[in-house]
Amino acid sequence: MLELKVDVPYGREWRTIDVEEENLIGVFKPADIEQPPLTREDIAFSIASPIGCEKLDRWVGPGKTVAIAVDDNTRITPVHDVLVVLQEKLTSLGVKKNDILVIVALGTHRKMTDEEMKKKFGSEILEEMQVISHEWDNPSELRRMGNLPNGVPILINKHFIDADIRIGIGNIVPHFTSGWSGGSKILLPGLAGAETVAGMHYYGAKTLPNAIGRADNVARELMDDFARKVGLHMIINTVLTRDGKIAGIYSGDPVKAHRKGIEHCKRIYGIPIPEAADITIVSSHPADIEFWQSMKGLYSADLCTKKNGGILLITPSPEGLSVVHKDWGDMLACSSKELEEQIERGEIEDVTAASIALCVIKTRETPYKIALYSEGISQEQAEQLHFEKVSSPQEGLEYLNRELGKDSKKLVLTHGGESLPILEG
Repeated sequence: MLELKVDVPYGREWRTIDVEEENLIGVFKPADIEQPPLTREDIAFSIASPIGCEKLDRWVGPGKTVAIAVDDNTRITPVHDVLVVLQEKLTSLGVKKNDILVIVALGTHRKMTDEEMKKKFGSEILEEMQVISHEWDNPSELRRMGNLPNGVPILINKHFIDADIRIGIGNIVPHFTSGWSGGSKILLPGLAGAETVAGMHYYGAKTLPNAIGRADNVARELMDDFARKVGLHMIINTVLTRDGKIAGIYSGDPVKAHRKGIEHCKRIYGIPIPEAADITIVSSHPADIEFWQSMKGLYSADLCTKKNGGILLITPSPEGLSVVHKDWGDMLACSSKELEEQIERGEIEDVTAASIALCVIKTRETPYKIALYSEGISQEQAEQLHFEKVSSPQEGLEYLNRELGKDSKKLVLTHGGESLPILEG
């Protein structure tokens, strides 16, 4: 039987796997974009021509303070390029540089290192602008502003809410919790308090554990309501090509501009798949710093794998399961019923981690046989995940072939961390 060598990203490296040609449905990745990448002039034009809201000139001027929420190193948003242009626009309208505050919207992620900050934002930004990191677990850094419709308290970064003008910068890709990243997600979970983040994630996990590609899901509704109540005046969202070049800029109203950006994003990251596979081989790239990010490959594979099929997840995850959420492995070891009962009984302190674990577990319980190739996740952690840890991608495929049959139909997702498989059959 003729075998094809298929290369998949593995962090900054590549891994090769031999797949039987006659059983291979295809190798799928985000679309190639022929257009030249957009420039800073295009960013400036987008900011000056917002979608669904007034121009900055109408509500920004001398004496105004501005807070800008930006994402962290787990995202590939070209924040530096956008900030440079936005700073020029704000100062041209009379805003002083020391009245502009940049807040890294960490959500519940770990703080970035100095080197990561320099790589993400550039020395110029760090020297010329105030840049601080959100402290989601520090009550003194938060302010309460009522409740969301489901009763969850609205806890928001106090420095952000104290500014006269509030702007969010992000990037749009498919996302399992919010349907799509970007938009109001820069605030919830980005700049929200622990209780708010936990409430949103648990509500989403109970109703739709894999919402990837759906803009109408309950978690997104909570995010948009959060942003309206906090007062997010404007977003600037990028849509990137597969290799990280800017394909589109969508500035304006947090909902209207975001939904316009989704339409563009679908044309790149919405991948037509002719039929569901018995076995899906998926790289978590580019979401691969830890399993808290690389699990996104699992959700992409979920959309194009038959029930009772198999998934081979390929991810370096050099920081293990999660740097911040220390007890996550124990949660992942539970069944969905066990974990949900623990949450309801109030036995779980870190409800955010438990909610995300619930999404993983419910996907795992579809059920799938899941093989894991990762040099960053230990054997013990793989057992907590109920995954079969393998020493190479090839060994993982051989394991799934034994379990499901060598003639099983297979497909490959090279960029599972940001793909939306769309079944045609």
